[in-house]
Amino acid sequence: MNVVSDLLERKWVLGVGALVLGLALGVLYGWVISPVQWIDGESAQLREDLRVDYLRMVIDSYSLNQDENLAVARYETLREFAENTVEKVGADPGTVEAEALQNFQAVIGSFAVDIPEDESPSSPDGGESDSILDTLIGIAPYACGVVGVLALVGLGVYLVRRRIAGGAPVYDEESMYDQEPAYDYDSEYDQTDVDSRLVQTLGSNEPIATFRSTYSLGDDLYDDSFSIEGPSGDFLGECGVGIGDIIGVGEPKKVSAFEVWLFDKNDIQTVTKVLLSSYAFQDQETLNRLSTKGDPILAENGELFELTTESLRLEARIVDITFGEGALPSGSYFERMAIELRAWKIGY
Repeated sequence: MNVVSDLLERKWVLGVGALVLGLALGVLYGWVISPVQWIDGESAQLREDLRVDYLRMVIDSYSLNQDENLAVARYETLREFAENTVEKVGADPGTVEAEALQNFQAVIGSFAVDIPEDESPSSPDGGESDSILDTLIGIAPYACGVVGVLALVGLGVYLVRRRIAGGAPVYDEESMYDQEPAYDYDSEYDQTDVDSRLVQTLGSNEPIATFRSTYSLGDDLYDDSFSIEGPSGDFLGECGVGIGDIIGVGEPKKVSAFEVWLFDKNDIQTVTKVLLSSYAFQDQETLNRLSTKGDPILAENGELFELTTESLRLEARIVDITFGEGALPSGSYFERMAIELRAWKIGY
């Protein structure tokens, strides 16, 4: 199994990919394909130099048509910038004649124009609210880009962490263990009675797939799943191991049980068994509660158990177990747990 196929089997990876793709397409559509077009803007929303040019044109227009009401109405559109803009025109009149400027100032003075200085940002006519909106729109593509980058970085960190934890499937017996297991597999698994039982049930004692999964304290998202394929590459089902229950509070999570499951594409249900720590197995309330998820099994080094569906058989063997020590009861949560999964196709 390669990394790409492993990723595609995880639904959350597809969700993150869809989120990043959706953000990228949204920015492309909103800023390139169909950008926002602003209409019916007011002079108060212009830059300062453009407001000055606008007022010069208003003064020139008034000097020609002598329409006082129109001049005052145009002046009012400058809102809180009105008085400051008049001062800037006075300092730099440009093509405006001094007499025309004085006549315009007399008009707006005689009308006693009252321009509100503290317009509410939520007012539909307020320039400040438009300024805030412009700012938000301006940073939107950068925010989307940052979210996308963070999502990709988080995905990369998670995958690296899982690889370090030893969650990748293995097929080479010589490279299967990253440390010496606490249980000698060959001393019991290769016994004659076990081999003959496999031959009788499956027709062959060679598994079609072998996987190794390792949990370490602090891997709060531990959830390994593997695809089971036939010799010709056809999909037969899936198997996996994940967190089944925790004990206590705080971080990292203190895992007290794992779920081992087998999915057969030809069966209508997923078979599950629950590995419990010694403390959880002895606690009757916990045992009863977790028994609803699957058959409970006491987790011990070398423990061998099987899950069977209509056309698949999965043998799970606990390679190594270490329990955590601390304020919680002894044997209540796992410090480390390594498990090997071997799958057969029934009748193959």
